[in-house]
Amino acid sequence: METTPGGWSGGDPDAFMAMTLTRTALAMRKTFVAALAPFDLPAPQFSVLMNLVQNPGCSQADLARVVLATPQSVGELLRQMEHQGRVERTPPSGRGRASAVYATPAGTALLDEVTPHVLAAFSPQALGLDRQTHDRINAELHTMLRALTS
Repeated sequence: METTPGGWSGGDPDAFMAMTLTRTALAMRKTFVAALAPFDLPAPQFSVLMNLVQNPGCSQADLARVVLATPQSVGELLRQMEHQGRVERTPPSGRGRASAVYATPAGTALLDEVTPHVLAAFSPQALGLDRQTHDRINAELHTMLRALTS
């Protein structure tokens, strides 16, 4: 593509989907943080609790893969959450085995309390979409996520 005087050589920036998705993700993150703030629950902890409720007893490495973080950063996050009483780790079942991680009853209760607020903040109506469009976009985003993380 040719560079237009004073313009980007990639064409119309609004037609560059990666940038649109990045901007949308930043706006959604801001909304997400605001929805969680009254509960003193950082977004990464919400993600960890949500995944532990769906997959109790997974390992730190499994969590890192799902939340797209390093095992080291998830380890620090889990230490904080253990200190807060939101998660617990069981000792490894044998040498060379990973600890299993679980949401505590307090962590599950917090997740249950905050979930309606998060769902409302990202409902199709809040996003300016109808249900069918919302579901189609979500399915397409999952396709893209699989392609980018496989």
